[in-house]
Amino acid sequence: MASLKLMNPLTIRETTIPNRIVFPPIQTNYAAENGEATDRLIRFHKTIAQNNVGLSIIGATGISPFSKIGDHALCLYEKGQISSGEKLFKAIKEAGSIPAIQLNHGGRVMNPDLAGGKLVGPSAVPSPATGNTPHELSAEEVQDIIDNFVQAAVNAKNAGAEMVEFHGAHCFLLNQFLSPLANQRKDQYGGSTENRARIVKEILRKAREKVGDKFIIGLRMSVEECVDGGLTVDESSKMVKMFVDESLDIIHVSAGGLDLEPQILTEVWSWKKLVNLAGDIKKQVDIPVIAVGGILSLNQAESVIEEGLADMVAMGRSLVADPELVTKTLNGKLDEIDECTYCLQCFAPSEDPGMTCSVNENL
Repeated sequence: MASLKLMNPLTIRETTIPNRIVFPPIQTNYAAENGEATDRLIRFHKTIAQNNVGLSIIGATGISPFSKIGDHALCLYEKGQISSGEKLFKAIKEAGSIPAIQLNHGGRVMNPDLAGGKLVGPSAVPSPATGNTPHELSAEEVQDIIDNFVQAAVNAKNAGAEMVEFHGAHCFLLNQFLSPLANQRKDQYGGSTENRARIVKEILRKAREKVGDKFIIGLRMSVEECVDGGLTVDESSKMVKMFVDESLDIIHVSAGGLDLEPQILTEVWSWKKLVNLAGDIKKQVDIPVIAVGGILSLNQAESVIEEGLADMVAMGRSLVADPELVTKTLNGKLDEIDECTYCLQCFAPSEDPGMTCSVNENL
């Protein structure tokens, strides 16, 4: 193909990412029940990483015993989990990609069994998706969760990751704090825009103190909740500016979530509509922006960079369907690409633990 801006490197702090293509944090449920990385999880990420993907973000990793969102979710708070993480990060790095990991707490949308029978959230407001009402976290409990996020970031760095991404999207705990719908607190962590952003600000500040100035810190955020009274891109822009002041390095722009309308997962919500939200945020900040949104081809991804809507482009389901998509495209083998069909099988529960794909039977 002709030279693509998508293939230009990007340097953040002291790390140079070889190109602008991102494999986003997908919840595969390929880890062991004890939260350790398995050979299957390592093979999955290595296969994608070795095919010209610049940044590989491992998805929705638990930060404490009662935070994970699946029986087979990866975790990063115990010694065995950290040791297995070393193997995972090493495999990604040796494959030519930058290893990163997303850190998450599920909050009120979790399976109660995985939450130790006690769901938590910013407020005792029922989840629209599950109907479950969480315990409202005390200020002291909020501090414990902040410490869990920070320690998991330290664990990630020590295990060989070059970046962490805090999960502030898709109706999980940090998103619940940011949301005016889920967060109805009356203390310093609720109410105003600044107060609802406070938990993320404190995580960013304390994490930077612990991981140092060379390590990349990112945030994924649902900047538009897509429901009346929810978070809007205008308010999110104000929050992101606050986060940049706390040394946020990169923002990964998404929308919606488990408690909200599922339309963004389907072709009905066009990829460009979600990408344009990234463009809205990019106009407001001077840090790199990652766009996501059901992008299926390098031509689509290149247009995002060309139009100045984002600095990097995440391709999730398309790379699950064909891990060699980028390599095949660069080599002019477009007719050999196995395209994602938007069937959403990758989101459906499976009898065998782990994500499956109707296009790719080799997961």
